[in-house]
Amino acid sequence: MRPSKLNDGDTIGVIAPSYPVLPFHEMYLQGVENLRKFGFKVKEGETVRLQYFGHMAGTDAQRAEDINNMFADEEVKAIICALGGQVAIRTLRYLNFDLVKANPKIFSGMSDITTFHVAFLAKTGLVGLHQTDVTFGFGTDMNSKEAKYEIDLFFKVTKRAEPLGLLPAFTRWEVWRDGKAEGRLFGGNVPSLQALLATPYFPKLSENIIFFWEAMTQPLDVLDQRLVQFREAGLFDKVKGMLVGKIRGEEDKALKDMTGEVKKVILNITNEFDFPIIANMDFGHFTPNLPLPMGLKASMDTEGARVWLKESYVES
Repeated sequence: MRPSKLNDGDTIGVIAPSYPVLPFHEMYLQGVENLRKFGFKVKEGETVRLQYFGHMAGTDAQRAEDINNMFADEEVKAIICALGGQVAIRTLRYLNFDLVKANPKIFSGMSDITTFHVAFLAKTGLVGLHQTDVTFGFGTDMNSKEAKYEIDLFFKVTKRAEPLGLLPAFTRWEVWRDGKAEGRLFGGNVPSLQALLATPYFPKLSENIIFFWEAMTQPLDVLDQRLVQFREAGLFDKVKGMLVGKIRGEEDKALKDMTGEVKKVILNITNEFDFPIIANMDFGHFTPNLPLPMGLKASMDTEGARVWLKESYVES
């Protein structure tokens, strides 16, 4: 189920469905201002001003109510999350999935927003957009090459009811296992995906998938365990191709990239499979993000490290 396309002058709803905005308030405000500069009206949810237990933008019910209200609001044409976090899963029992299904809208965000993309796909069939958010996407310097890359792609997939086609690379992508594949995009942030396993919010994958994933830097054995759980849960049995983002994080105020360390682990964990792998792609944390619409048909070819979106994210 695809949303309607975004038009100039439309109203964009902004919510904080996981972590609070307050620690990143200046970047958030800049993101809202930049949305207005692009010609959109902005309707802010209650959660962008709330903080609960330090790590939540309001109670579970408040955050879910914000989401429900944005889907119910006929004026709102797209919903962009303020940022990610860790606690999106706490809202799922309070969401009105019938309301979401009756009002399909662009829903964009990454990191813990993976939770909603997966749950919406499972419960309603809605295709969510794993990509930009207000704080770390629209809240950055719009004149930078990174922002222009990400925001230009956001508008290409949300404003045009046609397949994007070949995804442009911002950096040099790596081939970890050769081959070609076709399937439906599925994946996102590793901890958020792992948290949904064995819940009613994880979809029954009836078709072959191209599995994309990213994570922040963490002990290699922890990431190893998480990826092995996907294998043991049968997820890799449906995988025809894998796309790996940049595995990055901050340590001692410096950027650490452990993507290279992950290669030997993922090749070992998946050694019984022959699906192709393209890695070090432009999505994840501390990097501009490609648009990866959950559930859309895609194809990949390791010759030239190429990936295509075969369907339009939006409808006219």
